Amino acid sequence: MDILDSLQKLGFSQTESKIYLSLLKIKEATAVTISKHTELHRRTIYDNLNLLHRKGLINKVQRKGINYFQATNPKALNFLMQDKLDLSNKIMPSLTQKFEENKKTPNISVYAGIQGTKAILEDLTKTSSTMYWVGGSYKFGELLKYSKGFVEEKFKKLNIKAVQADDKKVKELQRFIKKENLRTLPKEFLSNVGYAVCDNKTAIGILGYDEMTTILIESKDVAKAFKNYFKALWLMGK
Repeated sequence: MDILDSLQKLGFSQTESKIYLSLLKIKEATAVTISKHTELHRRTIYDNLNLLHRKGLINKVQRKGINYFQATNPKALNFLMQDKLDLSNKIMPSLTQKFEENKKTPNISVYAGIQGTKAILEDLTKTSSTMYWVGGSYKFGELLKYSKGFVEEKFKKLNIKAVQADDKKVKELQRFIKKENLRTLPKEFLSNVGYAVCDNKTAIGILGYDEMTTILIESKDVAKAFKNYFKALWLMGK
C-alpha cells in the first residue's frame, strides 16, 4: 500500500503527507532538518507544519529558542477522521433539506414511441405502492397488442386502481386488475389521453393512431394533485 497516496486520499496535500511521514521516521526535527529530509522549500515547510499542528498530528517543542517538531501517535488520525464524520453527521439534516428543496422543481421527461412507455412500466414494477390509472385504456391496449404478454406480466406485478370509461373492452382489464379496484364512468369520458400516478411519478399518455407519447413528471406535488383528481373520479365512478 502506498501510504503517501493513501494520506492524500484522506484529504491531506502531498506536502503535508511528506512532512508527516518524515516526522514519523525521524521522530523529532527542526524545520531546517525537515526541509533537507523532504527536499521541500523551508517556507513551504513552515506553512504546512502549522496546518498539521492545527490538525493535532504534530507537536511543537521549543528548546533554547529553537522549535522542534514531533509527530503525534498516528491514532490521532482516527480522531481527526471521526471529528470530520461527526461534523458531517451534524450538518447532514441541513444538507438533506436543501437537496430535497431542489427536488421540488419537477423533473420532466418526454418519451416518444411504445418503447418509452414500456420502459416506464418496467420502472413502475419496482415499487410496491398502488398505481392510480385514469383513462386511455382501450387505446393503450390496441397500441401494445403486439407486446400484450409483456404488458400483462408487468401489470400483474402492480397493485392497480383504475377509473375508465364504460366500454366493452374495459372488461379485459380485469385480467390484471381486481374487480373491486376498477370503476367506470360514462362512455363520454372515452379519451386518447390517460394518466397513471405512482409514488412521486406521474405518467401522462397521449395515444395517437399508431404511436404513443408519454410525459413523465417526477414531483411529489404533481403526483399528489393527480392522486386527488383520481379520488374525485373514483367517487363518481361505479
